[in-house]
Amino acid sequence: MKKKKLFVYRDNTSYLHHTLTLDPSTDDLSFKSHSHNMVEVYYFLRGNARFVVEGNIFPLERGSIVVMASGQTHNLLLEPSVAYERMALLIDPAVAPPEYENLSGQIYSGTNLFVLDKREQIWFEESFLTITKSAEDVQKHLITSFASMVFGLLATKLSRLPEPQIEDAIIKQTINYINKNLSNKLSLEAIANALYCSRVTLNRKFREIMGCTVWEYVIRRRIYSARQQLFLSGSVTDVYEKSGFNDYSSFFRAYKKVIGVSPSEDLKKSQN
Repeated sequence: MKKKKLFVYRDNTSYLHHTLTLDPSTDDLSFKSHSHNMVEVYYFLRGNARFVVEGNIFPLERGSIVVMASGQTHNLLLEPSVAYERMALLIDPAVAPPEYENLSGQIYSGTNLFVLDKREQIWFEESFLTITKSAEDVQKHLITSFASMVFGLLATKLSRLPEPQIEDAIIKQTINYINKNLSNKLSLEAIANALYCSRVTLNRKFREIMGCTVWEYVIRRRIYSARQQLFLSGSVTDVYEKSGFNDYSSFFRAYKKVIGVSPSEDLKKSQN
């Protein structure tokens, strides 16, 4: 697989990249099911791909923008024989521009796909390239302004967005059931029984669309839900008790694996 980072910028609150993959492999970890601690604005340039966000499948064409809130699980379904090019901006929710607040509720509820017209595509791509060609000491300021304008533009499109595709209703039902029962006792068997589906069939279909097992998704959703509550309450103990984990050590290990730091370290970082 030949992946070219045509441009990369990274600091402690934002990450911008323009990447071309000439012969994409379905084994690439960046295409598999994952989630971020950041808000992601993904812009599709070329390829044969569909984007999956929380079970919703979005077909991509040049000018498609997929926005993912912090913690939303996503993955890529693509044709590996076709070159794949994209631009992306990831930004820490703590410093997301005010314009994002007009979108965040809809993003969390499944409104992830936006399509730019030709004029808007030219503006987006030229603005992105302007940042890449600018001096390092002004790039951060340009990214902040760019993010504000992008979210402002997308907010104007909310009333005329395409509907997502759901290839198998059982996937969406599974996600809805998990999200409603995060704090309760959950198991693959319990979820399958609630949806009148066999465990094997459910896990197979879930992995095909979501790129991970049902239980991997449960763990990830519990951790991101706990993280949101942690920042609101400021109490690791309270958050753990409502997280759905059987013991603190399991909660601690899962939190550190998904987020990259312990709950207390994450809280301290957010407060600073």
